[in-house]
Amino acid sequence: MLSKHPDLTELVSLEDWQKIQYSLSEVLDIAVSTFSSDGKLLSKTSRHNRLCSEILPKISRDLDSCINLLLKPKVNSIKEIEEETNFKGPFDLEIFVVPIKPVADKIIAYLVLGPVMLKKRRDISEYAKEAKKFGITLEELEDALIEISVFSYNKSSAIIKLVKDVFSQMAKTAYHKKRLADITSKVAELDPLFARHYEEKILNALLNCCTLALNADSGSVMTLDHQTNMLHVKVASRLDEEAINNAEVKVGEGIAGVAAANAESIILPKDMNKNGLSEKMKRRYIKSSLIVPFHKRNAPGVYGVINLNVIRKQREFSENDIALVRELVNMASVALFPLKQDDTNLDVTR
Repeated sequence: MLSKHPDLTELVSLEDWQKIQYSLSEVLDIAVSTFSSDGKLLSKTSRHNRLCSEILPKISRDLDSCINLLLKPKVNSIKEIEEETNFKGPFDLEIFVVPIKPVADKIIAYLVLGPVMLKKRRDISEYAKEAKKFGITLEELEDALIEISVFSYNKSSAIIKLVKDVFSQMAKTAYHKKRLADITSKVAELDPLFARHYEEKILNALLNCCTLALNADSGSVMTLDHQTNMLHVKVASRLDEEAINNAEVKVGEGIAGVAAANAESIILPKDMNKNGLSEKMKRRYIKSSLIVPFHKRNAPGVYGVINLNVIRKQREFSENDIALVRELVNMASVALFPLKQDDTNLDVTR
């Protein structure tokens, strides 16, 4: 019987959670830790770095983790945090704390990402004063800081939102499945329904984060029906009803269909003269579009297409935008693979 206010260990296997956490850290190139609702470390920190294992302990030996040092003096314990937030520590290091809430406002765990640097690295000479203050040589500090990733503000905002959405949704799905299991022994028969609902939630979170990170005005995620060879809108953001209803596209036809057929990303108007795309551009009021096909990891064939549009401003998408969408898609795949590893992992094509 599930308790009224379950913790993470009641909902998921910590071994499985550790695998998900490890994959997430590999995708983001960042250390990731999971804490319980009362502030205890639940999992091994993924992607260790010398800064946390060797440098920061020299600064404050009485604290039991790198995370605690970066949290103080703003909060005494991670359990005081109610909403996702970031904390700045020594050497311009930042960590992001994301409370995981499966139902209502009940926090069952905390996901901690970092440390990272925001926007850019400072010149190493600027750290000399801080290094001397903490009794650290500039050389060893430089060696440790090289391992720390640098995130832009847009990228960090998108990642935090996606982490919050997908991992809270994972916990929420596990919570309701266990609640249903208390009621009926036939809950396993509902798995396909759970999978479809969960997949839609994750794809919606992915689309929202891509829209936020790239400052797009509208977008959609289309998935491919392999029986009919047609792409259908799975989730959409700020598209008019007519555009959604008329968005059924056969592979090889329409712009999304061409991207799916060739498994290649398209940037408009940059690529408008390729593959007869100019003739397929119907919504001429759009200033720029980015179309990125993606597929199931370790499986052949395109699974779907992400479409993003800019309408209100003179701006064109770039190859860097494609790279960011790829990172977010790979991150979403981390959240999706616990459902059915052979059926829901996503990865981007070129």
